[in-house]
Amino acid sequence: MMYNYYYLFLLFSLSGVIVSMIGLISGDRFKSIPFVFSNILYMAASFTAVLYSVISFMEAGNLLNLSFQIGRFFPAGRIILKFDPLSDFFILFIFSVFFYIALYQIKYIEKIGREINTPLFSFLFGIMLISVYYVIISFNGFIFIIFWEIMAVSSYFLVMTKHYVKGTKRAAFLMAVIMEIGAMLIIVGLIILYLHANSFNFETLKSLTMPAYVKEIVFLLFLFGFGAKMGIVPLHIWLPEAHPASPSGVSGVLSGVLTSCGVYGVIRFGLYVLHPLNTALMLGSIVLIIAASTMFFGVLYMSQTHDIKVLLSYSTVDNMGLILTGIGASLYYNYFGLAGLSALALVASLYALINHAFFKSLLFMGSGNIEYETGSHDIDKFGGILKGMPLTGVLIFIGILSAAGIPPLNGFVSEWLNLEVVFLGFHISSVLPRILIFTVGAIMALSMAVAVSTYVKLYGLTFLGLPKSKEAKQAKEVPFSMNIALLIPALIGISLAGFMFLYTPVLSKVSQSIYHINISGKILKNYIFIPYYSSFSASSPVYLFFVSIAFILILYILYKTIVKPKQRFVDYAWTGGGSKNLINPHAQVSALGFSNALRIMFNLVYKKRSRVHVQSETSKHPYELKNPFPYSSYYHNSSGYGSYIFPLIEYYLYLPFIKIFEKISSVTTELMQNGSLNLYIFYIFFVFIAAFFIIVMIPL
Repeated sequence: MMYNYYYLFLLFSLSGVIVSMIGLISGDRFKSIPFVFSNILYMAASFTAVLYSVISFMEAGNLLNLSFQIGRFFPAGRIILKFDPLSDFFILFIFSVFFYIALYQIKYIEKIGREINTPLFSFLFGIMLISVYYVIISFNGFIFIIFWEIMAVSSYFLVMTKHYVKGTKRAAFLMAVIMEIGAMLIIVGLIILYLHANSFNFETLKSLTMPAYVKEIVFLLFLFGFGAKMGIVPLHIWLPEAHPASPSGVSGVLSGVLTSCGVYGVIRFGLYVLHPLNTALMLGSIVLIIAASTMFFGVLYMSQTHDIKVLLSYSTVDNMGLILTGIGASLYYNYFGLAGLSALALVASLYALINHAFFKSLLFMGSGNIEYETGSHDIDKFGGILKGMPLTGVLIFIGILSAAGIPPLNGFVSEWLNLEVVFLGFHISSVLPRILIFTVGAIMALSMAVAVSTYVKLYGLTFLGLPKSKEAKQAKEVPFSMNIALLIPALIGISLAGFMFLYTPVLSKVSQSIYHINISGKILKNYIFIPYYSSFSASSPVYLFFVSIAFILILYILYKTIVKPKQRFVDYAWTGGGSKNLINPHAQVSALGFSNALRIMFNLVYKKRSRVHVQSETSKHPYELKNPFPYSSYYHNSSGYGSYIFPLIEYYLYLPFIKIFEKISSVTTELMQNGSLNLYIFYIFFVFIAAFFIIVMIPL
């Protein structure tokens, strides 16, 4: 049965790629037809992958542990493809994201279809879809890294889609550099494992015994290697550059799929293959510190931007910190012998991951709807969009409620679960680890509070108030298929909140494949969620969800029947006054003004708050790095001044390395490329002698 679904996926996805190739050679006249048809085939392939995963978890048994091998004479070992609970879980939600993004971009790409090669875009999208599938099911490290690189290369070219827009090439190049740094770290980790096991087979590597210090080194290589894809601090700098440069569908893939693949790598290699126990205390501490830093910087930078896509990209950084917190707590509890809590922490991390994939892709597609009508994603150019785009406004509102962690939606449930997991740290016997995990919990609570205020700013300044531009005033609803694509993750998010009891057994089976303990029956009783130790706390997302809906309906009925408002004064919200005293739209609160209090509170992080004259594009910036936080264009236009935040991490971490490499490259260029033929002959002779001694002197 599994083989049928596997071959169906290959049939649909490869057919989509072939149709795209036909579009490439058919010319511009008929390029729209292959584009639409290929995306329909990608939807069919994604649906097939999701359907198999659903059936696997429903029937359980052998369907959750099926594998087959290809390539008897492959030099790095046989190509092993395996469907286990972890791979099935990631296929389940990742290809759900692929499904509705393929639907979304059918109409979205029409807007920019004249400027880009749509068959090429569809071809690259299909290559990414196939490569992600094989990344998840590959059980041979050599094959895994091949498909990992194919995924990275295809994502690079997808980010380059709008190459004609200034800054796109720079953003794609930065992403490629960070991705390749991460890939090199992963390759080094795999080579170390291969030298100890003489195999790339995951099952062989899993049973490998190696010194503790080697396991620690390899784990850290994998953590930062896959962390580059996740966007953990300080490897996050590609996210706020790549997202604004990409089409919104691609942004949804970057945030909902690629970052999830990074989490998959950390779990598969860090927990499943290495399964650290004796070294888990140190590794858990490192993971928790990185998670806290990622949440802290992600949410603070998120609050200080006026670009929707940059805001959402930093929100992704914040969410990756939250997900990494569950993994770090899982390592901690595993070290101290709290097996049930270790599995629970992983469940909390996975639940936050699946929620993030759906609501963040929803919000990126929503920003694409706004860009489709206004041609911009600058918050300070919007206002009052809800009047012209009511359906988009409602769907984005659901996504924002989820992302902000507002009860009773799924974002609140996952954040509450992760907080419970962190504060269950009082079961840890050692004092210092307990202090660290509680500190991470405090930073998590802070990030949640700042995120709420930032999402209020996002929705209020975009959809409410008076329009601040002609485009915002004339905005109308996008094609229906684009909103259907937004509706799918919105409904999935609602189901994750109201029907958590359906997802808990799936998450428990995934954690069981890592820690060999099933906690499903111990954490959910009569729809009441108990975080393993009933003496600590209990909550019911199911009851909370339905009681909240009932409460809202009762209030509405009481308002209509008892209050009976005879007159209702309807006017623009967020305008600062009634219709008789309409203010200038640009006098409304701006993105900069809304978050000014945070800039004052965290002045040590933001560093610089001085006002400088606005400079032309040709003039040099006061700092040597491009500032990622330009503020309100309306503030600039009205006063001629701008306020900038110092790029802390980029300036103190990356800039010194850039200067060192520039110095080294200039010196080596002068030494090696000086035009001397004798020197070039000497280089050849030196390499020959070095190669001879390596071959002869080093014993096999």
